[in-house]
Amino acid sequence: MNASELHQELRKFVLIKSGLRNIDPGHCKVISEFVFQETKNYVSETTIKRFFGFANTLHKFSLFTLNSLSQYIGYSDWDAFCQDKENQISSVQSIWQNLKLKTHAITDISLIAKKNNSGVPFSSTANRSFFYPDFDYFLKNNYQFTTISAQPGHGKSILLGHIVEHFFYSEHALYKNDIVLLINSTSINAIIQNGLTFKDWFLKEFKFGSVSELITYFKKNPEKREGRFVLILDGIDEYLLKSKYFKVFIDFLCSIEENNFVKIVFGLRTNSWVNLQPVITGSAFLTKTWYNGLFYDSDLLSNVPSLNAEEILYTLSQIEGKTIGKNDIHPTLLNQFKIPFWLQVYFKLKNETNLLDLSNPLLCYELINFFLEKKVFLSKNSTEKIFILKKISECLTTGNKGLRVAKEEILNYVISYPEAYQELLFTGIIIEEKRLSTSIPTEVIRFLSNDIYTYFIFIQITEKFQYRPSKEFFEYILTNFNDQTNLRDHILNWTIRFCINRNKISELKNILQLPFSNLEKNNSFDFICHITRYELSKPNSNFNKQSIDIDFVDIMAMGRTMDNLYKETIKKVSDHVLNEDIQIMLHVIECLIYLIDIDKAALNNNMQLLKRNYKRLNELFPINPYDLILYFNNNLNNKPNESKTLEEKIIKLCREIDKSKPLKNEDLTTTELLTYRLVLLTLFSQKNYAECHRFIMAILNKYPNIFYIRSSVFSPFLLIILGQTYLQLHYFKKAQRIIQFLEKIISSDYTYHTHFVTTAFSVFKANFYNYTDNFEQSLIEIESGIKLASKNEFKMHEISLMLIKIDCLKHTDATEEVSNVIKELLNFLTTHKISMPDYANLNGIEFDHTFKILKSYKRS
Repeated sequence: MNASELHQELRKFVLIKSGLRNIDPGHCKVISEFVFQETKNYVSETTIKRFFGFANTLHKFSLFTLNSLSQYIGYSDWDAFCQDKENQISSVQSIWQNLKLKTHAITDISLIAKKNNSGVPFSSTANRSFFYPDFDYFLKNNYQFTTISAQPGHGKSILLGHIVEHFFYSEHALYKNDIVLLINSTSINAIIQNGLTFKDWFLKEFKFGSVSELITYFKKNPEKREGRFVLILDGIDEYLLKSKYFKVFIDFLCSIEENNFVKIVFGLRTNSWVNLQPVITGSAFLTKTWYNGLFYDSDLLSNVPSLNAEEILYTLSQIEGKTIGKNDIHPTLLNQFKIPFWLQVYFKLKNETNLLDLSNPLLCYELINFFLEKKVFLSKNSTEKIFILKKISECLTTGNKGLRVAKEEILNYVISYPEAYQELLFTGIIIEEKRLSTSIPTEVIRFLSNDIYTYFIFIQITEKFQYRPSKEFFEYILTNFNDQTNLRDHILNWTIRFCINRNKISELKNILQLPFSNLEKNNSFDFICHITRYELSKPNSNFNKQSIDIDFVDIMAMGRTMDNLYKETIKKVSDHVLNEDIQIMLHVIECLIYLIDIDKAALNNNMQLLKRNYKRLNELFPINPYDLILYFNNNLNNKPNESKTLEEKIIKLCREIDKSKPLKNEDLTTTELLTYRLVLLTLFSQKNYAECHRFIMAILNKYPNIFYIRSSVFSPFLLIILGQTYLQLHYFKKAQRIIQFLEKIISSDYTYHTHFVTTAFSVFKANFYNYTDNFEQSLIEIESGIKLASKNEFKMHEISLMLIKIDCLKHTDATEEVSNVIKELLNFLTTHKISMPDYANLNGIEFDHTFKILKSYKRS
């Protein structure tokens, strides 16, 4: 037995002695302690890791280490162990079995190294069994060579590991009689460090001068062959870049004699495969005997497909320790994980910080930042690497296969910083490819991932503006990036992250104020919510409980979206912020949310918090919001309201506003905005429509251009309330003009509006058509509104629409349908365990009696 085989045997018996069937790095410390207890010799944890292949072995194991481990399993020393193993080998053992034993020891070490180098635990990786029939076809037919080719990070090495286990090593392996010799970069490094050529090593280990000599021997002695000999070479790309090794490799290919029992598999990166192809096509033998595979993509030069959703979800389920479905992961992240490399980055990030879940789109950006921080910004030659990457991103143009640049355009940088450039290639951040579609094939360079390219584009923008986000910063994004591509979305998200990380919250208002599309504004608002929650949970964040100020409240008030993400963000920040004034304002926003959600318990809790700060509320707001919210709270709980004092306060405020000198829209404060919203809802709920109209006109007198605000949902809210007021006052033509104006501004892609605004507008239009006896059109708007309200869980709007539907159907004498809607409404209230507040009824006075009956029925 050679040294590798003896070491493998020793490993096996050390595991048996230690009571372990399998081993991971954590067991090495335990084994070190066992050895010390048994022999009183200290073999360090690090040495045990090297012995079991968990760490690189740069030198031979010392005699002390081998003696200590031999004594641990019951032998006097290493020599005694070796002698015993040699005696166990039968003198009549066949050449084939002897060869199999020797290759087994080497393949075992290579397989362990491959598993240990897996960024995700090997057992958690998808086995990609769809590939097995294709590989089986290669084994069974008259092919001698095949390539598992893929870009860096696409999982070719992991796939090779699964192939070895499935076909040759597992308990139910198909071809246990075959010999498989797996050689990876660790094995090749060991050969080179020992001063051997591959030929010398092959002779020393297997007693054959070369693979060619082995083929010749078994062709002459076919009776001694018991299966196939499968040679798998992986991790050789680095060597193939050097001309001397590339020549040796080509000589090796040409030395293989045609046969039907030696199969050679190469795991290659696509750039190595490109360089190899001219050699293959120049040889009739190689062309005939080389199998590209069923999954070979001639455009990508790869036969390893991206991960599918099922494979991604399997690996994530293994990592998370629970079943992960498609609904548990953000679609952008699911797309990112098609490249196995990002699953490895996720596994490492999760081990360092477990603050982000898979449904959070921010995770996509944190993965990119985490990877680049480790592989570029904190690595050797980081300055040179960053410089090269910025230059590449500057030069990229869109070709028929995506963003790329001809290598000749950046050749000066490649020559100037060769080490940094090579590290970027082997890290897999950039890729070299051949462009064959031109008259003269040229080398091109691209980023492995467009996400990395986007990051460096963003870095250039920050440098252009001296790392200071500003209105000009956002205007540059708006002007220079097309809104029809994902690129602008990603740049905006990087910018939002940048602003919040640096606590430049006020600059984020530019997204809502500038003519970005409504979709971009809504997506950006959601992303702001995601990042603020994440930053609050991080230690040492610039955006923290001490630093949150009025700018954050301004943004939250400008974009009231009423979805769960928004509610959770307001709740988390209000629970953690230390500034009492900011906390009070956020509690007021929370109360508005609970009013619309008809959440009595949550509203009561927040009312208690506001009551403790009653005096400060008087100082902060034009009118105390506690008094206004108390009106709705009593309404929800069917308590009487002493509304005279409140009416007097509202009338007084209305006069004060009306007497104010005209101001610009930007002078409107958040406390005013929140107050006006609550006052108008209160007046409308009290059916005091004349005072509601006067109050809106007073606001319009103070802010003459308030209906033209396009950066906040307050403007469309104000218009909808005015329109509903006109309906109740029977000013139908004025109400119709409001509808026409709202349709015009909402249809403008640059007006900021939300699903809540769209649903409220549907309620308004349904009510208008009902009031003007256009019942058919009213029902169309009702169905559209209910669908939107149900999808977004806008309970108050859904109740309002069903009440309008009942009134509408009553006017058409559709008695049976009225009964069905009433049942539907009562079931809705029962299912959601909510009451039917007075402020949900937007119908006219003649409907009040019906409403009271429905409400009393629910109470019974």
